[in-house]
Amino acid sequence: MCFPAARPRFADLTGILLSLTCLIHCLALPLIILLAPALSRWIALPEGVHAAILLLAVPAALVAMHDGWKRHRRIAPGLAAAMGLGLLAAGLAAHEGWIAVADPAAADRLLTSFGALGLAGAHLANWRLRHRGVN
Repeated sequence: MCFPAARPRFADLTGILLSLTCLIHCLALPLIILLAPALSRWIALPEGVHAAILLLAVPAALVAMHDGWKRHRRIAPGLAAAMGLGLLAAGLAAHEGWIAVADPAAADRLLTSFGALGLAGAHLANWRLRHRGVN
């Protein structure tokens, strides 16, 4: 059972975990695949993983940032989260070919990596501000 006070903490933890999942997927997985091409058949993730992570990250960020704002009244974590989510969405768009870029795979990795880092940073900042009790 999620108590009201635990829900935003869970949302921040979920957001951080999803951001780290993005980084692992975007940075470590291609490196592993480059180093061990024979393993790529077993390591490959389904095509929908980008959209699934984004669909999980958006509500986690909304819940966490809304509760954080109610408590500490700082807008910076919410803006950073919105920017991170925007970069994740742009990475998905590059991956799916919805935007024209010279190298879709590189654009996907770059945009998604920066988006994941920005979103993780936003969740960490939100967490710190909420637990410091800044008003």
